[in-house]
Amino acid sequence: MIGVIGISYKTAPLEIREQFSFSKDEIVPFSELLQQETEINDLVLLSTCNRTEIYFSQHKHDNQTAFELIYEMIKKFKGVNDHCWHYFYHRSNIGAVRHLFEVSSGLDSQIIGEDQIIGQVKEAYITCTELALTDAVLMRLFQKSFEAGKRVRTETGIKLGITSVSSAAVEMCSSLLNGLTDKSVLIIGAGETGILALQNIVKKGVKSIAVSNRTLETAEKTAAKFNGMAIPFDSVGKYLHGFDIVMIATASPEPVITAEMVKMNQKIRPEHKQVYIDLSVPRNIESEVGELENINLLSVDDLQEIVLQTTEKKKESAEKAHVILDQVVSDFSEWLASRSLRPAINTISANLQAINQEELSTYRKVNTPEMQEIVDGYANHLTQRYTRLLIKNLKGMTDNGKNIDSLKIINDLFKFV
Repeated sequence: MIGVIGISYKTAPLEIREQFSFSKDEIVPFSELLQQETEINDLVLLSTCNRTEIYFSQHKHDNQTAFELIYEMIKKFKGVNDHCWHYFYHRSNIGAVRHLFEVSSGLDSQIIGEDQIIGQVKEAYITCTELALTDAVLMRLFQKSFEAGKRVRTETGIKLGITSVSSAAVEMCSSLLNGLTDKSVLIIGAGETGILALQNIVKKGVKSIAVSNRTLETAEKTAAKFNGMAIPFDSVGKYLHGFDIVMIATASPEPVITAEMVKMNQKIRPEHKQVYIDLSVPRNIESEVGELENINLLSVDDLQEIVLQTTEKKKESAEKAHVILDQVVSDFSEWLASRSLRPAINTISANLQAINQEELSTYRKVNTPEMQEIVDGYANHLTQRYTRLLIKNLKGMTDNGKNIDSLKIINDLFKFV
């Protein structure tokens, strides 16, 4: 069974999603808990600002039991006691395969055609593979998902226009502030999301830029690329008043910007109107900041207007993308089905060879070496001929491994030969 269980912007608000967000450091302890409690060993854990999903491969439990067990382990690990099952979705086998391909292609993203997601999927896969958490099925599945993502982006127009949450946030700022060329911007967090935001800000003509990051050296290098200044992460609260826009995207589990910080900065510039944008999950800006005068606070879920406009423009490209996904899903399904035939094929081959050798051993005792050679050759020819015939019929009867009931009968038939 291949499965996925997850929670996303489509099924849960930000305050629920952030409770189930995973950091990279939590993957190993969570996988160990899952293995101990459920005996499910093979997984890829994907956690972004818009989703937390666990893809897994297992044969220990029936589908529903597997989903329920993983859900309970997620709650246990994150310390969540509330009933949240209705926020989670789960898909199995081809449904899970197609879902991953849609995610990698940007079709399931808040911003249709989002570029950032395929990098996040690759990072999640590489991390879990290096930790020895993926089996051959998951490896093949994720490799095909990267193929799907690449084809969709190169063979359709889905990349045109806004392709990331960062760029949508910049567009929203531009709309709120009537342009950005004369505005000053502070970016907190120099990861992929922060860099994308900076690139879009520069395209809008912003000249006054500052960057802050936990690693000062990274902040300095990033700021230098954009002709900006670097601000020490621990001192960022002293500089908030100097910017029209403050955008944050870090992996901090706790708020980096508090309401108290912003209030202190407002005393320096009481009438200064500011836009704060929190692209982090869990949120890095206290929600009380949005209640302060002259402050406009936006989170990833507040970009709906831009999202709707983008979705409408990309409908035709999305339709073409689904045709491509049909092809890649079919390719993977054929591989998965044929893989299920291997035990039966191996059993048929091994058993016929065993019968062949057992029968030949009798003839070798009574015949001359010349006759033995003739008999051996003929017996091996018959064995190979019948093996090929049985394998051909096996593939036909099981629709190349897709008919699981027929496959079970075949396995049982040859089990005791």
